[in-house]
Amino acid sequence: MAAPARASDQVTMAPAGAQAWAPSPLRLPVEGGLPEGLDGCFLQAFPHPLGDGRTVLSGVRLCGGEALRHRARTTVPPDGPFGPVPALAPAVRPASLGARVPGPFTLARPVHDPATGRWHTVASYPGLGHAEHLVADPRGAVTRARPFALDGAPLMAATALTARHVVVFDLPVLHHRAAALAGTRPPYSWKPGRGARLGLLPRQGAPEPRWFEIGPCHVSRAVNAYEEDGKIVLDAVRHSRPGGRPRLWRWRLDPATGAVEERELLPGTETALADGRTVGRAHRHVFGVRDQSLVHHDLVTGDVREHRLGAGPRAGEPVFAPRGPGEGDGWLLVFARDDARREGALLVFDALDLAAGPYAVVHVPCPPPAYGRATWLPA
Repeated sequence: MAAPARASDQVTMAPAGAQAWAPSPLRLPVEGGLPEGLDGCFLQAFPHPLGDGRTVLSGVRLCGGEALRHRARTTVPPDGPFGPVPALAPAVRPASLGARVPGPFTLARPVHDPATGRWHTVASYPGLGHAEHLVADPRGAVTRARPFALDGAPLMAATALTARHVVVFDLPVLHHRAAALAGTRPPYSWKPGRGARLGLLPRQGAPEPRWFEIGPCHVSRAVNAYEEDGKIVLDAVRHSRPGGRPRLWRWRLDPATGAVEERELLPGTETALADGRTVGRAHRHVFGVRDQSLVHHDLVTGDVREHRLGAGPRAGEPVFAPRGPGEGDGWLLVFARDDARREGALLVFDALDLAAGPYAVVHVPCPPPAYGRATWLPA
């Protein structure tokens, strides 16, 4: 199996002339003790302040019980849809694929297939009447592009993989050409009255999705999808519309009858993830952020355990770093920033014991924002 991007080779994997990030000499203070086996980099990505499509990378390198600050030496230009770190590819990209892309296009958050080492995403292009299923190698180089018909250029924020399908979200957040030309507001907005549907695109064979109608909504992140008893089970963070209260949601799609079952799993869940080793397989544990608390939802027992961060710090995206072979056996890392105090910290938890509090706290001076995409790159 090909290995995904790792902390030890980020400079060589960056585009020519653009070293994505480099170690800072700043050793960071640590409360508690960092696990000796936690070796890698917690990396975040933020849009460049100029809004020109470049991405700024910043993170914390953990190794041997110590923490070092990693800052972007240069920003990463928008070359190639996946960028130098596929897990951090931005959702909205400028027109950088040539004349066939007349304006900005959107890219669903790429999903890493642990069985093959490859990355999968769905790209939506304004004005072209189609989208593409893109497959990339572990370094982010596109190896396959499969177009399929899709009107309206919906915002592609998420996708999911099963063993045989790519899940496509066709939701009523659409590209508006006039807004894009004026440049005074985001080019994607909610369109009342437009339907919503989920598509099952075969990973092999004819590149045309099987569509399932669902209620209008916005999905900010997919947790996982898998096949069970002939049906497709999909967990994701659902909003009634952009900006609406988020909920951890489950859809169950029946290809034999076209029927859709759906239900809420956990209200208020702002972001959620599963152990990345379960992609395409049934998962038991979901981790996330809800009302300024880190949460662990056991889907088998129904138990919800949490650790409250308090009123000041704002939690970003948590990431999962494996420790042992079992599902959920690992560390949950999350960056929290207190804007009032201008303080930030990387918190390290035992993923299955959040109630015990952080195992270690890495204090980060002059902290970056807490809202960027995040990932864990093993050494």
